[in-house]
Amino acid sequence: MHRALHICEILLEIFAHVNTTVRDRWSYHQPKFVRKSLAALAVTCKTFYEPAMNELWAVMFGLTPLLGCVTRLHPIIYCSDRKFSLFTHPSFQNIKPLSENEGRQFLRHAARVRSIHVLARDDCYHLLSVLKCRVPCMFPRLLSLRNPCPETRSDIFLSPTLRRCDLWVAYGDLKVIATHCAALEHISLANTEWNIANEPSLLSDCVRLCKRLVTLSCSPLDLAAWKHLSNLPTLVEVEIDKRKIDPSSLDLENNFDFGPFLNLTALSFNVNTAAYITGLMQYSDFPSLKQFKIEVNRLSWAEAERLAHVLSKCKARHTLEQIEMNGRASDVQDSPRSSITHFCCFTQLRILWLNFPRCCIHLGNDLLLECMSSWPHLQVLNLQDYNQAPSTITFRGLFAALHHCPHLHTLNLLIDAVNIDIDPTGESFRHLSLQRWDVLAGQLMNPKAVARIIFSMLPCVEIFYKTHHFGSMSSSPPYAWPDVQRRLRSLHDAAGT
Repeated sequence: MHRALHICEILLEIFAHVNTTVRDRWSYHQPKFVRKSLAALAVTCKTFYEPAMNELWAVMFGLTPLLGCVTRLHPIIYCSDRKFSLFTHPSFQNIKPLSENEGRQFLRHAARVRSIHVLARDDCYHLLSVLKCRVPCMFPRLLSLRNPCPETRSDIFLSPTLRRCDLWVAYGDLKVIATHCAALEHISLANTEWNIANEPSLLSDCVRLCKRLVTLSCSPLDLAAWKHLSNLPTLVEVEIDKRKIDPSSLDLENNFDFGPFLNLTALSFNVNTAAYITGLMQYSDFPSLKQFKIEVNRLSWAEAERLAHVLSKCKARHTLEQIEMNGRASDVQDSPRSSITHFCCFTQLRILWLNFPRCCIHLGNDLLLECMSSWPHLQVLNLQDYNQAPSTITFRGLFAALHHCPHLHTLNLLIDAVNIDIDPTGESFRHLSLQRWDVLAGQLMNPKAVARIIFSMLPCVEIFYKTHHFGSMSSSPPYAWPDVQRRLRSLHDAAGT
């Protein structure tokens, strides 16, 4: 055997490469040949045994494979008529718990496990009653736990090394984990709406136990939890994602003393109203924020403008690269001004995605030019307003704005394609980066002229359109974007591009 294979680091790298198809991901389709290859490596020689076995048992979907290491249970799992697989699990309902000796057989390889995905059909937890009483930690090297089963307690998976935890369980379970696993860095909670209604302070208590959080995904938090998070230098990403909960707005009059959210780079919300988000954003400057996303079920124009105004006053205006705001109308009143002007201060934007009522009101050639000249790094621009009147942005206005965004490759924007105000034969401008343009079902009168303009000035673009949009779509002039697409294809075919 080559001397290099006696170097532990090299050997570990080789075996990790063999197991690369499942490392760092949740997958129900681990190829059988991977496990067979690792098992074969383990019995090759003593040098290979430990590192190969560590990789073989690194990622577990359920506990059944570990129970197969117990002599008494091996025939039940592997020698029955229905051989064990991820989709055919044996039943352990009438099986006696493990003895002390059998517990040692189970723990032999449990100590190698680094990632566990709990399976709903596992009914084996009563077998571990002896170990739960006598062993302080069954999985001493566990780094990642995913438990989507509300009826399965997570306390048997407690490990001082646990870093990632994805739970669909009661907060009481999380509190046990947060108390005993001080190294937790990533927490994701799902399907926990009922806990908020019954115990609104439990989530806050659990979050405040975590001192090293890097990412957090959960239901809306109260001020105490946000204050704790604002002082965590490790925190990078927070996602509030529970639309079924209608959180009360944070006290806008309270001069709450938040920390700086020093290294937070991504913040996203999916809630019913914008009041909760607006209340939070005005409490701190978010000096490192690069990504801000919101999905609001009920969003009035006034709420959207208030949120955009608050966001523009944060230090994040110097760092934000992605802003996405989506919401459905909760009113239909016209706004006196366009809220899009609040986004001009975000000069580092790469992605701007606005889809809420009145976001495009009063948006014409001059305002579009003013805005896009503020975003020299822009790559994606989406401006959708399903209450928008026919657009006043013309081809000439669009191309003037595109001059200032040379990196733009995706555009969702309604324009006035009926009143053509440009002749491509007299223009030298060509935007070579734009690849996708969703015209949002705008109307047009002359498909041939529009196709020639796009072919000449946007040579790399592909046109997309919607078959349903404004009420006027059913009336004249005829809906002709499919004809534009056909003409564009013919022009490109003729030019060999």
